Amino acid sequence: MKKILVLCINYEKSVFPEATVSDNRFYTYGFGAGAGKNLKAYLKEYDVEVWRLDNKVRRYYEENINGILYKVFPSIQIKGFTDFSFKFLRELKKEVKKTNPVLFVTFNHYGLLYQVAMFFSKSPIITTHHGGGPPSFDFKYYRNPVYKLRAALKWLIEKVCYKNVDMVLVGETKEAEYLKENVPSIECVPWSWGLNIEHFNSAPISRNEAKKLLGWDENKKYILYVGKLYKYKEVDRLVETWKKIKRERPEIELVLTGNEPKGYWGEEYYDMAEKAGAIIIGRVLNTELYKYYSASDVYVMFALRDDYYGGTGIAPLESLACNTPVVSYALRNYIGDNVNEIGEMPDTEEGYKKAILKVIDYPQKYLGMRESVEKFYSTTNTFANLKPYLEKLFNEHRI
Repeated sequence: MKKILVLCINYEKSVFPEATVSDNRFYTYGFGAGAGKNLKAYLKEYDVEVWRLDNKVRRYYEENINGILYKVFPSIQIKGFTDFSFKFLRELKKEVKKTNPVLFVTFNHYGLLYQVAMFFSKSPIITTHHGGGPPSFDFKYYRNPVYKLRAALKWLIEKVCYKNVDMVLVGETKEAEYLKENVPSIECVPWSWGLNIEHFNSAPISRNEAKKLLGWDENKKYILYVGKLYKYKEVDRLVETWKKIKRERPEIELVLTGNEPKGYWGEEYYDMAEKAGAIIIGRVLNTELYKYYSASDVYVMFALRDDYYGGTGIAPLESLACNTPVVSYALRNYIGDNVNEIGEMPDTEEGYKKAILKVIDYPQKYLGMRESVEKFYSTTNTFANLKPYLEKLFNEHRI
């Protein structure tokens, strides 16, 4: 059987489950494990393993869970650059020689990819982009000389090692432009991790039904945002735009959910939003989130910053799965061919205001949102669509 090795790191040390937990979350948490589970679920003809470098553990762990072999290697970390493990490299060398697997590396602007690309240059290598800006961007905008030097080093390394990468799965057009400029021969495939549509209510409910469930005023209109109230998502611009709208249209409310309590990291604009009179909900269970998307008249996410490399974003897709139109410049990355039917993509702050009012006043203009997301972004389709690329790699890198 052909094998795929998903190679990843412990990218959230503070929240990663401990090795002592009684269930399997220590092995199955994170992007890498999620990729492994989906590859196994939707591409059953491949053997899948997930290998993780983890600077939080002190010994090697291994477990077979639902047909996937998970391996956790203790590593040392050079913060912001790489994790390193001699044991990992030794075992990977043995596995490559034995089975010649596809190496599926889950973060592209990080030292794990650099190591894999340099030491295993003859192996088939796929990597994915997760929203981080390229080192060329960091070099341009960093003022700290240490950060600037690190960005320059990563930029130089990528010019060399990316020549050994067969394919990059990208969700952001600006990222693809950077990669092509750095290594013209590299193959960039527009892609998303996908969305499990069923998580957002298998039987969609109407806006009025959802408003009743939440106790919202049926005579009011609601703008929704889901996520942290922080600078990278330009929540300050969202609040200021809503305040301008509110002065003209007092029936329009702003609802902010998915944020942490006041004072937590990443909640820089909590006070601003609270003072402005926005409705701040806080964290909501994923099983309940569909009610908020369904009850809202428009979902808004600012994406005007130069350092925004987040692709279409998961929350906008979740909103569309609940038949609520989206206003975001990030829609420029939408994979489907019907973006003008599902929302608006303004490229200025004033444009956002006009677009929000347009969606609220002409809801009949926006059609087929859930169907579009299911066609282009369902987890089933996004992973199944990888098969031709995987087969191409297996054929090109035969032992």
